[in-house]
Amino acid sequence: MRNDAVWACVRLLADSVSMMPLGAYTIRQGVRVSAPTPALLKSPAVGVTTAEWVYMLMVSMLLRGNAFAQEILWDGMGFPKQVVPLNPDQVTLVERKGEPIKWRIGGVELGSDQVTHMRAYAMPGSVLGLSPIRYAASRVLSSMEAADAFGTNFLSGGGHPSSILTTDKSLTPDVALQMKEKFVSSVQNREPAVLSGGIKWESVQISPEESQFLETQKMGVTQIARIFGVPPEMIGATSGNSMNYANVTQRSLDFLVYSVQPWLTRLEAAISAMLPGDQHVRFDTSVLVRMDEMTKANVDKVRLSMGVKTVNEVRAPLDLPPVEWGNEPYLPSLMSASAKELTLADITEAQPLAPKAVTT
Repeated sequence: MRNDAVWACVRLLADSVSMMPLGAYTIRQGVRVSAPTPALLKSPAVGVTTAEWVYMLMVSMLLRGNAFAQEILWDGMGFPKQVVPLNPDQVTLVERKGEPIKWRIGGVELGSDQVTHMRAYAMPGSVLGLSPIRYAASRVLSSMEAADAFGTNFLSGGGHPSSILTTDKSLTPDVALQMKEKFVSSVQNREPAVLSGGIKWESVQISPEESQFLETQKMGVTQIARIFGVPPEMIGATSGNSMNYANVTQRSLDFLVYSVQPWLTRLEAAISAMLPGDQHVRFDTSVLVRMDEMTKANVDKVRLSMGVKTVNEVRAPLDLPPVEWGNEPYLPSLMSASAKELTLADITEAQPLAPKAVTT
């Protein structure tokens, strides 16, 4: 995490996932419907909010490839109500031939029924997940550390001379040393130097780019972004391509689909496994992909006309109270030509629509 590119990638992904509301659902007659919020999502651990809980799990998987959480409280059916995230560096896999897998935490062995294990990159034949830092980024991070060390020495340790004194005359080593010492002594207090005897002074400026120092760092940041599946430009690096987005919504959607969605799928599967029956969780991705007001209004209008959403469902995100007549789907295709057309004002104004004639 001392590497700023690694920190930026971890922060971006963990923040993006943890800020999404996590809702509970169940299946009724083949349809997904909202379910009461289980205790696990209300208070996953003492003093830890659901967003912080998800953030901790994300950081563990991003940095170590594995997230561990100890189950400490269960409901009457044996499903966990509180699951405390653990430091993955303090959890050790215990494998004994012919015995179930156990985990050693602080010198105590716990069974798999007490420890929830989430893997970032599952490898065939391996219980533990693959760590992107250890396996994929080791060479990149090593080269970046070397570049940082070189840059520090180059810029502060005098990797190149700041200036050169030249003369057409032949000088012995002793005379050259005396000339240098006198020059340094005369200018150390920023006083003007007086040169004679054909001596010339020349400043030497060698930029870090010429030593490929900055270019090496740019490549390192881009490689690290590639390892974590994050667009380089989102952590302050250059992507090296000409991909442009027509608007912020398209960029956010691209980031959601290719960078964030795999992590959402892993977490949803792991958390759903701790819930009873058909209950499962899903992240609300709308907080990441926010449409502008005009686009959202057009989308709502299409969904209303198709009967996918009701008026009250459209009003809810606008923080408007429900109306009595707004719980039934509105289907213009079933309305007569004389029926009133639904407008945005009808949706936002808390007044019932005029009765509509329905064709049979």
